Amino acid sequence: MTKTNYKFLFVIDNLSTGGAQRQMVNLAIGLTERGHKVEIFCYTHGDLLAQPLLDKNIPIHWAYKRSRFSVDVIFNLRKLIKSGNFDLVLSFLTTPNIYAVLAAKFLKLQPVPVVVSERFCDLPTGIGMIDRAARQLYRMADGIVSNSFHQTNNLKKTSPWLRERCLTIYNGYDLDVFKPADSEPDNEPIKILAIASVSPYKNGMCLVEALNILHERDGVEPTVDWIGQLVLFGDRLDYLNLMNETLKKYRLENQWHWLNQRSDIVEQLHTHDVLVHPSFGEGLPNVVCEALSCARPVILSDTLDHKNLVQNDETGMLFNYQDPADLADKIFKFYKLPIKSRRAMGIKGRRFAEAKLSKERLTDDYENLFVSLLER
Repeated sequence: MTKTNYKFLFVIDNLSTGGAQRQMVNLAIGLTERGHKVEIFCYTHGDLLAQPLLDKNIPIHWAYKRSRFSVDVIFNLRKLIKSGNFDLVLSFLTTPNIYAVLAAKFLKLQPVPVVVSERFCDLPTGIGMIDRAARQLYRMADGIVSNSFHQTNNLKKTSPWLRERCLTIYNGYDLDVFKPADSEPDNEPIKILAIASVSPYKNGMCLVEALNILHERDGVEPTVDWIGQLVLFGDRLDYLNLMNETLKKYRLENQWHWLNQRSDIVEQLHTHDVLVHPSFGEGLPNVVCEALSCARPVILSDTLDHKNLVQNDETGMLFNYQDPADLADKIFKFYKLPIKSRRAMGIKGRRFAEAKLSKERLTDDYENLFVSLLER
Protein backbone atom coordinates (compact mmCIF):
# COMPACT_ATOMS: atom_id res chain seq x y z
CA MET A 1 0.00 0.00 0.00
CA THR A 2 1.29 3.43 -0.92
CA LYS A 3 2.10 5.89 1.84
CA THR A 4 0.55 8.78 -0.10
CA ASN A 5 -2.25 10.55 1.75
CA TYR A 6 -5.18 11.72 -0.34
CA LYS A 7 -8.11 14.09 0.03
CA PHE A 8 -11.58 12.61 -0.46
CA LEU A 9 -15.05 14.15 -0.66
CA PHE A 10 -17.93 11.94 0.48
CA VAL A 11 -21.43 12.76 -0.80
CA ILE A 12 -24.68 11.61 0.82
CA ASP A 13 -28.14 13.06 1.37
CA ASN A 14 -27.87 13.54 5.16
CA LEU A 15 -26.37 12.18 8.36
CA SER A 16 -29.45 10.57 9.87
CA THR A 17 -29.42 7.05 11.36
CA GLY A 18 -29.74 5.11 8.09
CA GLY A 19 -27.46 2.20 7.27
CA ALA A 20 -25.72 4.00 4.40
CA GLN A 21 -25.05 7.00 6.63
CA ARG A 22 -23.58 4.85 9.40
CA GLN A 23 -21.28 3.09 6.95
CA MET A 24 -20.09 6.35 5.42
CA VAL A 25 -19.28 7.69 8.88
CA ASN A 26 -17.33 4.49 9.69
CA LEU A 27 -15.36 4.77 6.47
CA ALA A 28 -14.66 8.49 6.86
CA ILE A 29 -13.28 7.92 10.35
CA GLY A 30 -11.28 4.88 9.25
CA LEU A 31 -9.58 6.74 6.40
CA THR A 32 -8.95 9.80 8.58
CA GLU A 33 -7.22 7.61 11.16
CA ARG A 34 -4.88 6.46 8.36
CA GLY A 35 -3.83 9.99 7.53
CA HIS A 36 -6.14 10.80 4.62
CA LYS A 37 -8.28 13.92 4.60
CA VAL A 38 -12.03 13.41 4.30
CA GLU A 39 -14.84 15.94 4.01
CA ILE A 40 -18.59 15.30 3.82
CA PHE A 41 -21.21 16.98 1.61
CA CYS A 42 -24.92 16.74 2.55
CA TYR A 43 -28.00 18.39 1.05
CA THR A 44 -30.98 17.44 3.26
CA HIS A 45 -31.67 17.77 6.98
CA GLY A 46 -30.54 15.10 9.43
CA ASP A 47 -27.44 15.34 11.63
CA LEU A 48 -27.75 12.61 14.28
CA LEU A 49 -24.47 11.06 13.10
CA ALA A 50 -22.57 14.32 12.72
CA GLN A 51 -20.90 14.34 16.13
CA PRO A 52 -18.53 11.38 15.59
CA LEU A 53 -17.26 13.15 12.47
CA LEU A 54 -16.83 16.46 14.25
CA ASP A 55 -14.98 14.67 17.03
CA LYS A 56 -12.42 13.61 14.40
CA ASN A 57 -12.29 17.14 12.88
CA ILE A 58 -13.92 15.92 9.66
CA PRO A 59 -15.59 18.94 7.97
CA ILE A 60 -19.27 18.66 6.99
CA HIS A 61 -20.64 20.90 4.23
CA TRP A 62 -24.41 21.51 4.27
CA ALA A 63 -26.12 22.84 1.14
CA TYR A 64 -29.83 22.16 1.50
CA LYS A 65 -31.68 21.48 -1.74
CA ARG A 66 -34.68 23.61 -2.74
CA SER A 67 -36.81 20.94 -4.41
CA ARG A 68 -37.09 17.19 -4.88
CA PHE A 69 -34.37 17.04 -7.54
CA SER A 70 -32.60 20.34 -7.35
CA VAL A 71 -29.92 21.51 -9.77
CA ASP A 72 -28.56 23.85 -7.11
CA VAL A 73 -27.17 20.76 -5.35
CA ILE A 74 -25.12 19.98 -8.46
CA PHE A 75 -23.74 23.52 -8.69
CA ASN A 76 -22.95 23.69 -4.95
CA LEU A 77 -21.24 20.33 -5.12
CA ARG A 78 -19.30 21.31 -8.25
CA LYS A 79 -18.12 24.50 -6.56
CA LEU A 80 -16.91 22.55 -3.54
CA ILE A 81 -15.10 19.96 -5.67
CA LYS A 82 -13.36 22.71 -7.62
CA SER A 83 -12.33 24.79 -4.60
CA GLY A 84 -11.42 21.85 -2.38
CA ASN A 85 -8.88 20.20 -4.70
CA PHE A 86 -10.18 16.73 -3.90
CA ASP A 87 -8.45 13.70 -5.34
CA LEU A 88 -11.57 11.55 -5.51
CA VAL A 89 -15.33 11.73 -4.83
CA LEU A 90 -17.31 8.90 -3.22
CA SER A 91 -21.11 8.88 -3.04
CA PHE A 92 -23.59 6.53 -1.36
CA LEU A 93 -27.22 5.98 -2.51
CA THR A 94 -28.81 6.50 -5.91
CA THR A 95 -29.71 10.20 -5.87
CA PRO A 96 -26.39 11.30 -4.30
CA ASN A 97 -24.68 9.12 -6.92
CA ILE A 98 -26.46 11.06 -9.67
CA TYR A 99 -25.49 14.40 -8.14
CA ALA A 100 -21.87 13.33 -7.72
CA VAL A 101 -21.43 12.15 -11.30
CA LEU A 102 -23.11 15.22 -12.76
CA ALA A 103 -21.07 17.59 -10.60
CA ALA A 104 -17.71 15.95 -11.12
CA LYS A 105 -17.93 14.85 -14.75
CA PHE A 106 -20.36 16.98 -16.75
CA LEU A 107 -20.01 20.64 -15.86
CA LYS A 108 -16.78 21.61 -17.61
CA LEU A 109 -14.85 20.79 -14.47
CA GLN A 110 -11.52 19.04 -14.75
CA PRO A 111 -12.67 15.46 -14.26
CA VAL A 112 -12.22 14.03 -10.78
CA PRO A 113 -12.45 10.27 -10.24
CA VAL A 114 -15.89 9.29 -8.90
CA VAL A 115 -16.86 6.10 -7.11
CA VAL A 116 -20.59 5.48 -6.65
CA SER A 117 -22.05 2.97 -4.23
CA GLU A 118 -25.38 1.13 -4.42
CA ARG A 119 -26.74 0.36 -0.96
CA PHE A 120 -30.00 -1.34 -1.90
CA CYS A 121 -31.06 -4.09 -4.31
CA ASP A 122 -33.24 -4.52 -7.36
CA LEU A 123 -36.68 -5.61 -6.19
CA PRO A 124 -38.51 -8.46 -7.97
CA THR A 125 -40.87 -5.85 -9.43
CA GLY A 126 -37.97 -4.27 -11.34
CA ILE A 127 -36.24 -0.89 -11.19
CA GLY A 128 -37.71 2.58 -11.62
CA MET A 129 -36.84 5.43 -13.94
CA ILE A 130 -34.42 7.08 -11.51
CA ASP A 131 -32.40 3.88 -11.16
CA ARG A 132 -32.38 3.42 -14.93
CA ALA A 133 -31.12 6.97 -15.41
CA ALA A 134 -28.49 6.47 -12.71
CA ARG A 135 -27.08 3.41 -14.42
CA GLN A 136 -26.65 5.30 -17.64
CA LEU A 137 -24.76 8.00 -15.73
CA TYR A 138 -22.64 5.34 -14.06
CA ARG A 139 -20.91 4.98 -17.44
CA MET A 140 -18.96 8.05 -16.32
CA ALA A 141 -18.10 6.66 -12.88
CA ASP A 142 -14.68 5.14 -12.27
CA GLY A 143 -15.97 2.51 -9.86
CA ILE A 144 -19.39 1.08 -8.95
CA VAL A 145 -19.50 -0.54 -5.53
CA SER A 146 -22.35 -2.59 -4.09
CA ASN A 147 -22.44 -3.75 -0.50
CA SER A 148 -23.81 -7.16 -1.52
CA PHE A 149 -22.83 -9.75 -4.11
CA HIS A 150 -26.51 -10.06 -4.96
CA GLN A 151 -26.69 -6.46 -6.15
CA THR A 152 -23.34 -6.60 -7.93
CA ASN A 153 -24.69 -9.51 -9.95
CA ASN A 154 -27.90 -7.56 -10.65
CA LEU A 155 -25.88 -4.63 -11.99
CA LYS A 156 -23.76 -6.85 -14.21
CA LYS A 157 -26.87 -8.53 -15.58
CA THR A 158 -29.02 -5.45 -16.18
CA SER A 159 -26.20 -3.05 -17.11
CA PRO A 160 -23.47 -5.10 -18.82
CA TRP A 161 -21.64 -1.92 -19.83
CA LEU A 162 -20.71 -1.52 -16.15
CA ARG A 163 -19.43 -5.05 -15.69
CA GLU A 164 -15.71 -4.28 -15.56
CA ARG A 165 -16.09 -1.55 -12.92
CA CYS A 166 -18.48 -3.35 -10.55
CA LEU A 167 -17.27 -4.83 -7.28
CA THR A 168 -18.61 -5.77 -3.87
CA ILE A 169 -17.41 -4.33 -0.55
CA TYR A 170 -19.19 -5.57 2.55
CA ASN A 171 -20.08 -3.23 5.40
CA GLY A 172 -17.71 -2.76 8.31
CA TYR A 173 -18.23 -2.08 12.02
CA ASP A 174 -16.33 -0.93 15.06
CA LEU A 175 -16.11 -4.24 16.86
CA ASP A 176 -15.03 -2.52 20.07
CA VAL A 177 -18.47 -0.86 20.11
CA PHE A 178 -20.54 -3.70 18.69
CA LYS A 179 -19.37 -6.40 21.06
CA PRO A 180 -20.93 -9.26 23.01
CA ALA A 181 -22.72 -8.71 26.31
CA ASP A 182 -21.19 -10.08 29.49
CA SER A 183 -24.11 -12.47 29.93
CA GLU A 184 -26.83 -14.00 27.79
CA PRO A 185 -30.40 -12.67 28.20
CA ASP A 186 -32.93 -15.19 29.45
CA ASN A 187 -36.33 -13.64 28.94
CA GLU A 188 -39.54 -15.59 29.42
CA PRO A 189 -41.13 -15.52 26.99
CA ILE A 190 -38.31 -14.58 24.63
CA LYS A 191 -37.91 -10.96 23.54
CA ILE A 192 -37.58 -10.51 19.78
CA LEU A 193 -35.87 -7.45 18.33
CA ALA A 194 -36.65 -6.18 14.82
CA ILE A 195 -34.83 -3.17 13.38
CA ALA A 196 -36.05 -1.78 10.07
CA SER A 197 -38.16 0.92 8.51
CA VAL A 198 -41.76 -0.13 7.89
CA SER A 199 -42.39 -0.91 4.24
CA PRO A 200 -43.63 -3.82 2.14
CA TYR A 201 -40.14 -5.04 1.29
CA LYS A 202 -39.14 -5.12 4.96
CA ASN A 203 -41.88 -7.74 5.27
CA GLY A 204 -43.11 -7.03 8.79
CA MET A 205 -46.43 -8.73 8.07
CA CYS A 206 -44.58 -12.06 7.92
CA LEU A 207 -43.55 -11.58 11.54
CA VAL A 208 -47.07 -10.51 12.56
CA GLU A 209 -48.54 -13.66 11.00
CA ALA A 210 -45.82 -15.80 12.63
CA LEU A 211 -46.69 -14.38 16.05
CA ASN A 212 -50.31 -15.36 15.56
CA ILE A 213 -49.29 -18.90 14.56
CA LEU A 214 -47.10 -19.20 17.67
CA HIS A 215 -50.01 -18.06 19.83
CA GLU A 216 -52.66 -20.26 18.23
CA ARG A 217 -50.58 -23.37 17.58
CA ASP A 218 -47.94 -23.42 20.31
CA GLY A 219 -49.29 -21.24 23.09
CA VAL A 220 -46.09 -19.16 22.99
CA GLU A 221 -46.32 -15.37 23.23
CA PRO A 222 -42.94 -13.72 22.59
CA THR A 223 -42.78 -9.95 22.61
CA VAL A 224 -41.52 -7.92 19.64
CA ASP A 225 -39.79 -4.56 19.92
CA TRP A 226 -39.61 -2.91 16.47
CA ILE A 227 -37.04 -0.13 16.06
CA GLY A 228 -37.14 2.02 12.96
CA GLN A 229 -38.53 5.10 11.32
CA LEU A 230 -42.31 5.15 10.90
CA VAL A 231 -42.99 7.00 7.65
CA LEU A 232 -46.52 8.39 7.77
CA PHE A 233 -47.29 8.78 4.09
CA GLY A 234 -47.58 6.77 0.88
CA ASP A 235 -47.30 3.01 0.64
CA ARG A 236 -45.26 2.89 3.86
CA LEU A 237 -48.14 4.37 5.83
CA ASP A 238 -50.52 1.93 4.14
CA TYR A 239 -48.29 -0.95 5.20
CA LEU A 240 -48.00 0.36 8.77
CA ASN A 241 -51.78 0.61 8.97
CA LEU A 242 -52.11 -2.94 7.64
CA MET A 243 -49.70 -4.24 10.29
CA ASN A 244 -51.53 -2.42 13.09
CA GLU A 245 -54.94 -3.59 11.87
CA THR A 246 -53.72 -7.18 11.73
CA LEU A 247 -52.15 -6.98 15.20
CA LYS A 248 -55.47 -5.73 16.50
CA LYS A 249 -57.43 -8.45 14.68
CA TYR A 250 -55.22 -11.14 16.21
CA ARG A 251 -55.22 -9.39 19.62
CA LEU A 252 -51.43 -9.17 19.60
CA GLU A 253 -51.13 -5.46 20.48
CA ASN A 254 -49.68 -6.21 23.93
CA GLN A 255 -46.92 -8.31 22.38
CA TRP A 256 -45.81 -5.65 19.87
CA HIS A 257 -44.05 -2.37 20.70
CA TRP A 258 -43.16 0.34 18.19
CA LEU A 259 -39.96 1.99 19.49
CA ASN A 260 -39.38 4.32 16.51
CA GLN A 261 -35.76 5.41 15.93
CA ARG A 262 -33.24 4.67 18.69
CA SER A 263 -29.55 5.28 19.19
CA ASP A 264 -28.98 2.57 21.86
CA ILE A 265 -28.78 -0.32 19.39
CA VAL A 266 -26.00 -2.18 21.22
CA GLU A 267 -27.94 -2.14 24.49
CA GLN A 268 -31.07 -3.31 22.69
CA LEU A 269 -29.18 -6.20 21.10
CA HIS A 270 -27.74 -7.17 24.47
CA THR A 271 -31.11 -7.31 26.22
CA HIS A 272 -33.11 -9.14 23.53
CA ASP A 273 -32.80 -12.87 22.90
CA VAL A 274 -32.80 -12.84 19.11
CA LEU A 275 -32.97 -10.53 16.11
CA VAL A 276 -35.63 -11.40 13.53
CA HIS A 277 -35.18 -9.86 10.09
CA PRO A 278 -37.79 -10.86 7.47
CA SER A 279 -36.74 -8.39 4.76
CA PHE A 280 -36.52 -9.38 1.09
CA GLY A 281 -35.36 -6.03 -0.29
CA GLU A 282 -32.06 -4.35 0.67
CA GLY A 283 -28.33 -4.47 0.14
CA LEU A 284 -26.39 -5.83 3.11
CA PRO A 285 -28.49 -5.42 6.29
CA ASN A 286 -26.62 -3.38 8.88
CA VAL A 287 -28.81 -4.69 11.68
CA VAL A 288 -27.90 -8.30 10.93
CA CYS A 289 -24.19 -7.48 10.80
CA GLU A 290 -24.45 -5.53 14.05
CA ALA A 291 -26.30 -8.40 15.73
CA LEU A 292 -23.64 -10.89 14.66
CA SER A 293 -20.95 -8.50 15.96
CA CYS A 294 -22.75 -8.42 19.32
CA ALA A 295 -22.98 -12.23 19.40
CA ARG A 296 -26.74 -12.04 19.07
CA PRO A 297 -28.32 -14.92 17.10
CA VAL A 298 -30.34 -13.94 14.03
CA ILE A 299 -33.43 -15.47 12.43
CA LEU A 300 -33.16 -14.25 8.85
CA SER A 301 -34.96 -14.51 5.52
CA ASP A 302 -33.25 -16.89 3.09
CA THR A 303 -32.72 -14.45 0.22
CA LEU A 304 -30.27 -11.82 -1.08
CA ASP A 305 -26.81 -12.20 0.54
CA HIS A 306 -28.34 -13.51 3.74
CA LYS A 307 -27.02 -17.05 3.28
CA ASN A 308 -23.50 -15.57 3.29
CA LEU A 309 -24.16 -13.87 6.63
CA VAL A 310 -25.97 -16.56 8.61
CA GLN A 311 -25.09 -20.23 8.59
CA ASN A 312 -28.31 -22.10 9.34
CA ASP A 313 -28.35 -23.59 12.85
CA GLU A 314 -24.79 -22.35 13.39
CA THR A 315 -24.92 -18.54 13.75
CA GLY A 316 -28.70 -18.27 13.46
CA MET A 317 -31.56 -19.65 11.42
CA LEU A 318 -32.84 -19.05 7.90
CA PHE A 319 -36.50 -19.14 6.89
CA ASN A 320 -38.62 -18.78 3.78
CA TYR A 321 -39.59 -15.11 3.75
CA GLN A 322 -42.84 -15.96 1.93
CA ASP A 323 -43.94 -18.44 4.59
CA PRO A 324 -44.95 -17.12 8.05
CA ALA A 325 -45.37 -20.69 9.29
CA ASP A 326 -41.70 -21.37 8.55
CA LEU A 327 -40.73 -18.25 10.50
CA ALA A 328 -42.95 -19.40 13.38
CA ASP A 329 -41.21 -22.79 13.30
CA LYS A 330 -37.78 -21.17 13.54
CA ILE A 331 -38.81 -18.85 16.38
CA PHE A 332 -40.28 -21.81 18.28
CA LYS A 333 -37.13 -23.85 17.66
CA PHE A 334 -34.99 -21.03 19.00
CA TYR A 335 -37.30 -20.62 22.00
CA LYS A 336 -36.69 -24.27 22.90
CA LEU A 337 -32.90 -23.95 22.74
CA PRO A 338 -31.08 -23.95 26.09
CA ILE A 339 -29.22 -20.76 26.98
CA LYS A 340 -25.89 -22.53 26.46
CA SER A 341 -26.80 -23.33 22.84
CA ARG A 342 -27.99 -19.79 22.17
CA ARG A 343 -24.71 -18.47 23.55
CA ALA A 344 -22.68 -20.82 21.35
CA MET A 345 -24.65 -19.68 18.31
CA GLY A 346 -23.91 -16.05 19.15
CA ILE A 347 -20.19 -16.69 19.66
CA LYS A 348 -19.95 -18.27 16.20
CA GLY A 349 -21.64 -15.19 14.74
CA ARG A 350 -19.11 -12.95 16.48
CA ARG A 351 -16.25 -14.93 14.97
CA PHE A 352 -17.75 -14.44 11.53
CA ALA A 353 -17.99 -10.68 12.18
CA GLU A 354 -14.37 -10.52 13.28
CA ALA A 355 -13.30 -12.22 10.05
CA LYS A 356 -15.59 -10.43 7.56
CA LEU A 357 -17.24 -7.35 9.05
CA SER A 358 -14.63 -5.20 10.78
CA LYS A 359 -14.19 -1.47 10.19
CA GLU A 360 -10.53 -2.17 9.40
CA ARG A 361 -11.49 -4.53 6.55
CA LEU A 362 -14.00 -1.96 5.20
CA THR A 363 -11.31 0.74 5.24
CA ASP A 364 -8.77 -1.58 3.61
CA ASP A 365 -11.11 -2.42 0.76
CA TYR A 366 -12.05 1.17 -0.05
CA GLU A 367 -8.51 2.47 0.42
CA ASN A 368 -7.19 -0.17 -1.97
CA LEU A 369 -9.84 0.76 -4.54
CA PHE A 370 -9.15 4.50 -4.27
CA VAL A 371 -5.39 4.06 -4.54
CA SER A 372 -5.75 1.76 -7.54
CA LEU A 373 -7.83 4.40 -9.34
CA LEU A 374 -5.55 7.30 -8.43
CA GLU A 375 -2.28 5.55 -9.27
CA ARG A 376 -3.21 3.72 -12.43
